[in-house]
Amino acid sequence: MLELAEQAFHPAAQPSLCQRAVEHLPGWRERAATAEANRRLSNSTFDELFAGGWLDLLTPRAPVTSSGHWPTLVESARIAARACASTGWMLALVGGHGAIARRLPPACTDQLYTDGPRQLFASASISADSRLTFESAGVRIDGRWRFGSGIDDATWLMLNAPCPNHPDAAHTPRFLVLIAADEVERLDSWDSCGMAATGSHDVLTRQLLVPHARVFALHEVFAQATHAPASDYIDRMPLVPYLTTSIVGPLLGCAEGALGAFVTGLNGSLAVSDPRIAEQAAHSAAQLYSAGLLYDSLITRLHDAGMNDRPPDTRQLMQLKRDRAYLAGQCVQAVRRLVERLGASSLVAGNPLQRHWRDIQAMAAHRDVAWNEAMLASGDALLRPVAAGTAKS
Repeated sequence: MLELAEQAFHPAAQPSLCQRAVEHLPGWRERAATAEANRRLSNSTFDELFAGGWLDLLTPRAPVTSSGHWPTLVESARIAARACASTGWMLALVGGHGAIARRLPPACTDQLYTDGPRQLFASASISADSRLTFESAGVRIDGRWRFGSGIDDATWLMLNAPCPNHPDAAHTPRFLVLIAADEVERLDSWDSCGMAATGSHDVLTRQLLVPHARVFALHEVFAQATHAPASDYIDRMPLVPYLTTSIVGPLLGCAEGALGAFVTGLNGSLAVSDPRIAEQAAHSAAQLYSAGLLYDSLITRLHDAGMNDRPPDTRQLMQLKRDRAYLAGQCVQAVRRLVERLGASSLVAGNPLQRHWRDIQAMAAHRDVAWNEAMLASGDALLRPVAAGTAKS
């Protein structure tokens, strides 16, 4: 599609890596349907993601830079998601976990890389029966942990949860625990209609003892580290805004891929002459152009904050959450319009547009772009001064 082909990369991203991602698009697009059917990315795709350097952009083994690798990771994920949203997700979300690993003590990171440079860090969420228990020899891990994206190919799993009997529990709400991926049981539970190829299975731990050397106070790992010696701001800045904003890359890329699939699917069709289809295509293109400007703003705000060592304040964090949710909503609307315009004849599993539609709905359901929470908090902050002024008068 002409508009997408002419788009420039974000100015803070490394153009060579982004261009390399563009060159891989045909292969990732060709594998997308098979990856969805297999519910995981192929070995060939992972080989490319590691060989191309994308999955190591934020890891402890990342090349030194003075300008930060985070924008390149997000922009590369946006590009990849135009062909395969799950590939973009693996880059932005799972690849982003390397930023956590690089904040750990050198002795721990050395252990993580004992078996070689190719390490992938998955994470999973706490469930009702997840438990951490302190013991003299380490922390005992038990229970079910949910949504471990990329767990099929991960080498390490990052978990976090409270540990009520830990000596530091009074001032440490949650602990980060690193477990070798081959020490957990994968439950083959991921049957989502969207983002199927992420392989986001639940995992089970059965009274697994993790040494204290791989247990850390979560808030300390994620906090601002003003005296960090590294040159990349991802080591100094509070980490949460960067990890949670990374999702906008695959979200926008997936929507752009849907528009491209829509146009390609109509190539040579009599439907091209239908003015209603032309209007809907233009409407979605304009909406995605607008979403792209918001995407640029989100990346620029966080990149500039990092480059200037100015962590976002409470108001700015609220605006980031609001704008992420709004971007997600715009992307979903743009793709829905295209799907509805094609009608029932396009409702087949193999239609690339339908795959993008399934994928974007799954991504937009993620908590980092949740609409109600973000908009209610932002609206409350917006209206509170007005309410206070009215009360005084």
